[in-house]
Amino acid sequence: MKRLLFASLLTLPFLLPACQFDAGTVVCEDGTTPGPTLPVPSTVKALQTQLGAAVQTFTYDPTRANTFTGSKGTIVTIPANAFVKNGQVVTAPVQLAFREIFSRADMVLSNMPTVSNGRVLQSAGEVYLQPAQDTTLRMAPGATIRLQTMNPPNVSPQDTMRLFVAPGSSGSGSGSASSCFNWTLNTDPGSTLSPTPTGNLITVSSVLYNQGIGWFNCDRFYSTPNPQTITVNVAGTNIDPQKNTMVFAVFRAFNGTLSVCDFTAPNIFRSGGVPLGAAVSIVVIRTVDNKLYYGRQDGTVQVGVPFAPVLQETTPGDLIASLNTL
Repeated sequence: MKRLLFASLLTLPFLLPACQFDAGTVVCEDGTTPGPTLPVPSTVKALQTQLGAAVQTFTYDPTRANTFTGSKGTIVTIPANAFVKNGQVVTAPVQLAFREIFSRADMVLSNMPTVSNGRVLQSAGEVYLQPAQDTTLRMAPGATIRLQTMNPPNVSPQDTMRLFVAPGSSGSGSGSASSCFNWTLNTDPGSTLSPTPTGNLITVSSVLYNQGIGWFNCDRFYSTPNPQTITVNVAGTNIDPQKNTMVFAVFRAFNGTLSVCDFTAPNIFRSGGVPLGAAVSIVVIRTVDNKLYYGRQDGTVQVGVPFAPVLQETTPGDLIASLNTL
């Protein structure tokens, strides 16, 4: 059986033969769900790397067209001789890193919210594709990569999506854990998004890819006729969004999340562009003294009414389980 393992669990496969790890859950062939306790991340950046969407690795053979299928059903098609280095066609195998984010839980844990220039987005799936080792590789002029995604259950096939993109250096494991992530609407005419009966087909041109773009998102702008600023008061001391605290608004009516990342010391987080009356779950995650704390407050966005989730100590497994109910 194929095993999808968190990086922190790579040393443990001998403990659980015939079991599969997926999004924090261990499922064995006999239906049981045992498993080692996930270690507590020391920082929020470590949490995003450890518990965020798994990095899958594919080996690309430049001598032929390649097709890979991700663990969540995304089909990646890359033509022969697709990569160049210093202007020369790469003839050796290339290791590619690939990620798929379709659920709101993965958006939170991977620090990949759905927002573009302050406007909330509804997502039908975020995917990442970049060389795993040699970041100097480029796509050959005229080459295209195709990414065929599957719609998550809470997205209707009738929803008209557009292609949004972000640099490959964005998201969990790169840059600042607290940075306010932003998607950009694609402007490259050679890169397109087309609906399919079960999802969307993303075509990525060499022009777009060679701009350093590694994240691709099937999105549409969510209607926000009366945008509001939400305020979240976080309990505790030494609150530092760079190291130990992350705050998200998870939208309950559609597949989208918002990083509440505008921080004012000592404990206030804000974010604008939120629809008035929207049903949300405000999620606060803290890592303090090798312990993990989690708070969630469900409610609706009202004018001038702040949120203040109550934090309780938790485990990585219980955190994932709670987020997966959203």
